[in-house]
Amino acid sequence: MNIEINRSSQTPLYLQIKCAIQNLVLSGEIGQGYKMPAERRLAEELDVHRNTVIKAYGALVDEGYLIVSTKKPKGYFVKEIPGSVPFNRFFPLEKMIRYHFNEKEKLFLDIFSRSEDPRYISMGGMIMGQEAYPAEGIPEIMQNLTQGPGNEAERMKKNICAVLFQENMYVSPKNIQLVSETNQALNHIMTLYLKEGDYVLAEEPVVPDNASIFRNKGIHLITVPMEPDGVDLLQMEATIKKYAPKFIYTMPNYHNPTGILMSLEKRQRLLELAGRYCIPIIEEDSQRDFRYEGNRLPSLYSLDRYRSVIYIDSFTLTFPHGIKTGYLVGPTDLIETLGRLIVVDETSVSGLGQYLLNEYIERGYFARHIRWLAQHYARKRDLLCQCLERLAPKGLHFVKPKGGLLLWCSLDAGINERTLYQEAERRGLLLIPGFLFYPKGHQGGGHIRLCYSNISDEDIARGVELLGQALDHSVE
Repeated sequence: MNIEINRSSQTPLYLQIKCAIQNLVLSGEIGQGYKMPAERRLAEELDVHRNTVIKAYGALVDEGYLIVSTKKPKGYFVKEIPGSVPFNRFFPLEKMIRYHFNEKEKLFLDIFSRSEDPRYISMGGMIMGQEAYPAEGIPEIMQNLTQGPGNEAERMKKNICAVLFQENMYVSPKNIQLVSETNQALNHIMTLYLKEGDYVLAEEPVVPDNASIFRNKGIHLITVPMEPDGVDLLQMEATIKKYAPKFIYTMPNYHNPTGILMSLEKRQRLLELAGRYCIPIIEEDSQRDFRYEGNRLPSLYSLDRYRSVIYIDSFTLTFPHGIKTGYLVGPTDLIETLGRLIVVDETSVSGLGQYLLNEYIERGYFARHIRWLAQHYARKRDLLCQCLERLAPKGLHFVKPKGGLLLWCSLDAGINERTLYQEAERRGLLLIPGFLFYPKGHQGGGHIRLCYSNISDEDIARGVELLGQALDHSVE
């Protein structure tokens, strides 16, 4: 056969043989039904080991170029390659889109997009109010902007190291990769490590836009329910044994949407479980700075002894100036590979935005702003909880979270959460019904998620009043 091998090439010999035969088939030099030389004969002809030919033939069978006959005549034969594909009409591009949103994700995004509509009182999307935008020092920093940013990415990494040092996380710039958002970090991790058909395990309820990242890459999302102190580890272990997931995705600090804070004991046990089954963890910590009471608990990353935790966070909630700066912390080999992937994708983070954030951190303004945010939103949480207590007789209950920007409310049996959402919307109040956070459905009681990140005190009181009215019309 007309097959040439370059023994100096970095391409393995079996792949060179496979590609050569593939080209012979596609060019028509060998046609349908052609009987390939026996493995041993071709190996002798090409002066390679027989196993090399076996591997090449196997790859061609897998890709549909050859078939194997175990009956006489035995051997490998060229499979029929269709000469043409009939096209009766142009197939609309919108019908060819692979990435799609299911109905739950569409509704979630719709509520989020309408959360800044002045016609509504919004407790729907997690959007920061104007009072959360840092003001101190910004004019001064902007006056010096004429100097122009330097190497802001490396400077940003050093400042992230300083911020994490205050969280008892000791990392170096080589362990950090900058991204625009935590969702982008998740997307890159999936691209690097996973293929279609793999499994990722997450806590349930789960945010719909995160679920869509996994689903639209052909990755199966399996979920484990939450307990008052974090994920149910007994069920997690049983789920691991059944599905062998490639990653565990978790939000230990003020989980979205439940607001649950994972206990220290459960963090340690989760790491032990992940280590026992050799499953890396993705730890998202986007609400870490909104701690209103209790001691700071160590991150999974800082507790990890196996170098198996990837930590992701962003400044979107704490510095919401449209800068879109997030980051990923992990082992150096991951960071180096991720950096190359980002270069290939041509994704970047604004150097101007990084300059502004770098200056804000280095001048000490950011630390003061974080303290102010915690005080401000602790008061918002307290006011919302105080108002909601009046709705207990109507069938709405909650556990006051120790931090975060969300309140997860449970509903008495007989209250239809979809109807409640619709009745509230009709009255000018946006909230998110709990069923959106259960990708495969939920047979338990109903829930709603209320966000207090972008709402005035007056609208909190008025919103709860409207919620009470909606509850009256949502009993089945």
